[in-house]
Amino acid sequence: MGTITLARQGIDIDGQPFFLLAGQVHYFRYPRGEWRDLLLKARAGGLNTIDTVIPWNRHEPAPGRYDFTDEADLPAFLDLCAAVGLYVIVRPGPYICAEWENGGYPAWLTGLRGVALRVDNPIVLEHLARWFDTLFAILAPRQATRGGPIILSQIENEHWASGRYGHDGHQRTLARMALERGMDVPQYTCMGAMRGFAEFRNGWSGIAEKLQQTRARWPDNPMIVSELWSGWFDHWGESRHNHKTATRLDVTLHQLAAVGASGWSHWMWAGGTNFGYWGGRTVGGDAVFMTTSYDYDAPVSEYGELTDKFYVARRHHLFLATLGRPLADVLADAVPGGPTVIAPAAVAGRGEAGSAPYRSVAAGASAPPGWAGFGAAFLQNLSSEGQVHQVFHRDPPAHLAVPVEAMSIRPVFANLPLQLAAPETHLSRRTPPAVWLLVYHTTRILGFWQRPAGDLLVLYGSEGERGEARFNVQPAAFQVAETTPSNCALRAQNSELLLQFWITAHPTVVRLDAGGRPFTVVLLTTARAERWWPVEGGFICGPDLALEDRGATNIDRRGVRPFFHISDNGQVEPLEASVGQLSPASPHVIWASAHFVWETLPIAEAADPDGWMPLGRPQPLEELGCDLGYGWYRAVFELDAPAETTLAAPWLADRARVLLDGRDVGWLGVDPGGPRYTLPVALAAGRHDLRLLLDNLGRFNYGANTGERKGLLDTLYLGGAQHDLTDGWAALWQEAVFAGEAIAGAHPAFVRPDAEDVSLANFPFQGPIVWLLRSFAARAGLAYVLHLTGDRNPGALFVNGVNVTRFSRHYGGGFIKADITPLVRDGENVLALQISGYAGAAWRAALLEYDPARALPAAWSFRAGVRVQETGITGGNLLPTPRSLNPAPRSPPPGPAFHRTRFDYDPAVHGPGPFRLRLPGMRKGQIWLNGRNIGRYWHVGPQECYKLPASWLQAENELLLFDEEGGDPGGVEIGG
Repeated sequence: MGTITLARQGIDIDGQPFFLLAGQVHYFRYPRGEWRDLLLKARAGGLNTIDTVIPWNRHEPAPGRYDFTDEADLPAFLDLCAAVGLYVIVRPGPYICAEWENGGYPAWLTGLRGVALRVDNPIVLEHLARWFDTLFAILAPRQATRGGPIILSQIENEHWASGRYGHDGHQRTLARMALERGMDVPQYTCMGAMRGFAEFRNGWSGIAEKLQQTRARWPDNPMIVSELWSGWFDHWGESRHNHKTATRLDVTLHQLAAVGASGWSHWMWAGGTNFGYWGGRTVGGDAVFMTTSYDYDAPVSEYGELTDKFYVARRHHLFLATLGRPLADVLADAVPGGPTVIAPAAVAGRGEAGSAPYRSVAAGASAPPGWAGFGAAFLQNLSSEGQVHQVFHRDPPAHLAVPVEAMSIRPVFANLPLQLAAPETHLSRRTPPAVWLLVYHTTRILGFWQRPAGDLLVLYGSEGERGEARFNVQPAAFQVAETTPSNCALRAQNSELLLQFWITAHPTVVRLDAGGRPFTVVLLTTARAERWWPVEGGFICGPDLALEDRGATNIDRRGVRPFFHISDNGQVEPLEASVGQLSPASPHVIWASAHFVWETLPIAEAADPDGWMPLGRPQPLEELGCDLGYGWYRAVFELDAPAETTLAAPWLADRARVLLDGRDVGWLGVDPGGPRYTLPVALAAGRHDLRLLLDNLGRFNYGANTGERKGLLDTLYLGGAQHDLTDGWAALWQEAVFAGEAIAGAHPAFVRPDAEDVSLANFPFQGPIVWLLRSFAARAGLAYVLHLTGDRNPGALFVNGVNVTRFSRHYGGGFIKADITPLVRDGENVLALQISGYAGAAWRAALLEYDPARALPAAWSFRAGVRVQETGITGGNLLPTPRSLNPAPRSPPPGPAFHRTRFDYDPAVHGPGPFRLRLPGMRKGQIWLNGRNIGRYWHVGPQECYKLPASWLQAENELLLFDEEGGDPGGVEIGG
């Protein structure tokens, strides 16, 4: 039975201070066969805790029916975390965000009448109580207070971003429900502070300052980051989000350390994949739908690869795991002071001016004994070239020239105690450790380890960098244990030691002795410091990865050679590269397009006349039991005379492929290039069979729109037109600030515009507020739906002076779709759009005009899913197919179709995977591997490759592609 406390200084576990080094790893976004490797890499990366959200909709696909199998096996994941030595933070929701379908809420729940989310809604609470009974029966026994790995539990998620202001009591309800079901580890809020609970912060840019603001507002609050956004998600039709560099991560982690943060959790540490239909959508426009890849530009990639961010992060983790918590306690309450620093002056033609330290402080009055003389300066270089800062230490006097790499922060400390651990817990009582004081230094500190055989400090910097460090030891005196390395100079006098050195490509080991106890200083280049691996009995230096598992250490053959083993007492030996090698990287292309023989198969729903559910009129997918994926709406109707007309779909979510009398005639709905609500059709006289393949691209996972309905929400209409209103606006941004909403009723022809004929998509203006006016003509008796999309700015929309909606980042989030018919009058009408904080992002507007009296005179019916006509297989539930396909000559159809092939897999030949599926020639659809849904593909960018997990492969494999738009699989290939 353990104890977990969460207080001002941070987390204590069993009474011992604990620096939280956590990272999000979502078990459900990785195949179960990859979990152990991921967790071992997390531990190797310096994490001590795994953080995960728990998606209600993934575990309860239907009321009272639960799924904890395969990658949804939450109990197995928690137990595996414990087995490999990692603590766990759980986020039971029910709202989780996470760029996940519906923010984690089941669609069968949010589709019910009378449901309101993120408030104490009785319908939601009734179902939630049942779910929590099941969930907490899994979580409660696995708390650290009962011998398990769970140390913290989050209450809901980012409640202040819900758009449900004034409902903080909902968080109290959720916290009480967890307590009633046995959760006794500390619960905390995240962007939703309330009395009695710790409040963590989320963010990236300026996150250290946010922690300081939180501490100023709530002095007893721990300074912990619950989500450090060191990467970002991708969505269809936009550039890849890989803008948050490893260099910036390095700076941000230094800033967090500088203000005394006592922990953080990387969102994400390893992102994974949105398998199946589980990717959500978020604010910022009308088409921000998640890609299948959730790689997140994270330290560990979707494919389990280690990125530059992995190595940057683990340098910080090693330092903070050994010295972080006592240092954080002092830095959090430090006062201005510290060493005197002079940044370099600008020299014309030679160098840029330097920056003042990010933070320069001395120990405050609350610092513990032994820290009275402590000081720290976080030297900051914001230029694009390296600089040297002059640092002046007071006692003893020393003038230090400290190099600071370009775009980085280098912390230097004065009088930093290195003796931090209680000796009786893990050190030999016969040789108690000395009390070390790092008086000053110029190079970076990687970490300080105290082992039974001795103490070891690692310093690092650039190859060829000169540096020095002064130590004091009490109560013993220094002795040099052996010959001093040639790149070092030592001056020892009683308890004082000055070490001067320059850093070489190979590790330098300086072995000393203090009172009979070994003290070793290791000097490394930055590249080697990132590849410094503490292992049983010592350290390994050089390989890209060293994983300890089940008593063995596996060494990656790649890295900075030669490799070395350094024992706890400083003995250095070359490391044989053949020991415990990991498998080499897979070749680039393994199965080329020539390996595949494709069979094209028709879709049952495209032609089947039977098996359809009759409907009085179209209904949302949620009401039809089709929560995820595709649904077919069928309309059978007759015309007395031929017609050249349009089909108008005012309320369609999200996108539909349209088949008319068996022919593909195009699509309706959303698109990265803009929405399409009308489709021209030529209809002969007589009977027609219209079928719409509706694709749910993912429900909102953020903001007030969470819980949206999908599918065909209203009937179709004959006739109608879509008008582009993006151009032709009049803009005002001067007197508009003062006139306020009076402008909402103005006519653009009778105000003085600051700019005329403005395009929302091309408006080069930046300012605190802007009003845009546009007139449009309308006819009595017609209906009008306005579709407006842009950035996440706050603002308001008016029609003829009447407010239609106010919007913000959390409410509307850059997407407004409204039926404005009641506000429209015959003749000329005026739209008024007010945007705050406008900064040049493109907006667009479309107006759908249709006659509500011309509803399509059809008999409606519905079928869920897509199936191969030949075998009756459904997408995601394939039946065995013959080994020999013997297809006829293939000519891909112009519309939706299945494409199927087989391939063999031999790990000895093809490697351990996972593998990348490339789909040139395909357009938009879904992928199944041996009956398991890999996810959506859509060739609008930015995703090019799709993950095929090795654990989902068999000796013989079936790959099934469903393409909605007439793609050709002839160029498909699989690579490493």
